[in-house]
Amino acid sequence: MSLDSGISLKQIALTIGARLEGDPEKKIIGINTLRSASSQEISFIARDSFAEQLSETKSGALICSEDYSDKFSGNKLIGEDPYLLYAKCTKLFKTKLIREKGEVSKMAYIGDNTSISKTASISSFVTISDGVEIHDDVIIGSGVFIGPGSVVRKGTLIYPNVTVYDSVFIGSDCVIHSGAVLGSDGLGFAKEEDNWVKIEHLGKVLIGDNVEIGSNTSIDRGSVGDTQIEDDVKIDNLVHLAHNVFVGKGSAIAANSAIAGSSRIGRNCTMAGCSAIIDNVEVTDEVHITAMTLITKSIKEKGIYSSGTPFMKNSEWKRNAVSFKRLHNFITKEK
Repeated sequence: MSLDSGISLKQIALTIGARLEGDPEKKIIGINTLRSASSQEISFIARDSFAEQLSETKSGALICSEDYSDKFSGNKLIGEDPYLLYAKCTKLFKTKLIREKGEVSKMAYIGDNTSISKTASISSFVTISDGVEIHDDVIIGSGVFIGPGSVVRKGTLIYPNVTVYDSVFIGSDCVIHSGAVLGSDGLGFAKEEDNWVKIEHLGKVLIGDNVEIGSNTSIDRGSVGDTQIEDDVKIDNLVHLAHNVFVGKGSAIAANSAIAGSSRIGRNCTMAGCSAIIDNVEVTDEVHITAMTLITKSIKEKGIYSSGTPFMKNSEWKRNAVSFKRLHNFITKEK
């Protein structure tokens, strides 16, 4: 399939598993929003709030559910979950960081006792330290540093300027975005009178298969024991996972969130943007934490959890803040 000439709707439908209504030979060159799509682009609708744009869009095709199929007169790719179909469709139009298989730049540094697959690709100004293993079909972008004894398994893509410290194990088919730091020390210090004594971090970072880590995210190594990210975890940009954190399979963490040391997150959990979990907390499976929520104790029952205050006019917020500060006194008086 060539993106220059476009991809036929028939091919797109077969690839993403959708039912096609319309011209099977129609060529599509990209994906765009309903508002901005051209006649050569495909768009999608998964929320009622965008329904009014269906009458105005110039999209050459629409990914939608049966509920919207009669509200758009053009070409349609129909399925039960249009958002999932859209996700699959994006893979057809993604321009990857591609180098020839087995191409290792002459401007890369390769240390001693390394094991680098003949199908791995390593760009300029990459540093591969002593004892590193790079498996089949790995792609490493410019300026990446990989520390001693680390392992990168099959099919993983590491974008430019990622820093991987020593003894970090990255699974298969992972994506690590630029600026991510894997294996740095966490905040570990003991107090001796007026001075801090550093606790050396002796553990590893263990990352499972099909994990995606966003740009400028930092994952600390274990202090004693390891920091572990299980398979299929998705981590957004600017997230911090402290030492000895455990994140269970299939969980997702949105941007600007943080998990403090030694906390454990179960499987299939979600953390919305700017949420946080304090140290030594355990969260069970299938817990969903809404934006700006602070978790201060363990959660043993699955469900949706929230904290924080929705926005309001500043004058109203000030009055409510005063009331909140006096709330304990009111309750005490009532008792």
